[in-house]
Amino acid sequence: MLFPTVQKDLGNGRDTKAAAQRRGIGSPDYFDRYMVFGVPDDDLPEAAFDQALSQLAANVPGEEADELLLRLREDTHRITRRIEQRRSTGSQVPAAVLLTAMADAYGQLSAEPEMMGLVSGDMSLQFLARDLLNDLPPERRPEVLAAMASTPDGALLATRTLHRATTSDNDSTEHVQTTEDWALQARDAVTEQITQHLTPATGRPAEELSQIDADLIWMWRYTAPESLRQWLLQRLDNGWEPLPLLGKLIRPATRPFPLIDDNVLAGLDAMFSLDILYTRLDPVLQSSHSPADSHQASILQALREHRPTTG
Repeated sequence: MLFPTVQKDLGNGRDTKAAAQRRGIGSPDYFDRYMVFGVPDDDLPEAAFDQALSQLAANVPGEEADELLLRLREDTHRITRRIEQRRSTGSQVPAAVLLTAMADAYGQLSAEPEMMGLVSGDMSLQFLARDLLNDLPPERRPEVLAAMASTPDGALLATRTLHRATTSDNDSTEHVQTTEDWALQARDAVTEQITQHLTPATGRPAEELSQIDADLIWMWRYTAPESLRQWLLQRLDNGWEPLPLLGKLIRPATRPFPLIDDNVLAGLDAMFSLDILYTRLDPVLQSSHSPADSHQASILQALREHRPTTG
């Protein structure tokens, strides 16, 4: 703003990637380097960053690689941007190793959200993971996604990555839609991992599902909604109650967002079929007694409001 001619020549500040590529003062990741003598304590020097990527690529242990992976959990946004900056300049990054490392870190992110709280560390990893997966040859993608899904948290990232890589940004499709061989193989491999992670949950009542269990069930609808529906209906036939199950699957609403919107309904339809779900819930929907659990009571009321008038 002090130098309008420079501002105009640099695109009026709209191209943040260009600022990062030239390590300019206009980049949020390099600004503070112009304000201190040396690299700030909370940043990773360029040489150390490059050395860390080299160690990861060669599968060689090193302090730099350990520091980068630690910062991936604690300073997620900046590290993902710097990796993207390397990609944008044509530099080679160890995509497969980074993807498995990101999957290992996925449930341990402590970075604060950015962009007025709209972009979480999870989201930053998801977008980078999609780009890194697309950098890999198609024949390598299934094995890398399967390796990512070897842990419950990693399975969440692997599923979101596969979904983002096979669905355009303006497509609201609930499940992976593709006929490419690599994606079909990856879909089956990730689904198999999800079912294994959920096996212990089948021995507990629905009320005792953990948050990771609920998240895995939601993710399963992306890869194989038909097999998920069969699995859920079998659980309901074997003792799970539908309302406590929904109490675990549907998180409490944060104002001003509704508890159940069109996206949640579409997800429930993919998982259960709304006709089947409403039939199973009909006794409690018709009952005049409200559940003692306030969250379950709110879910029932929202479902009553969304119930189709016919069918």
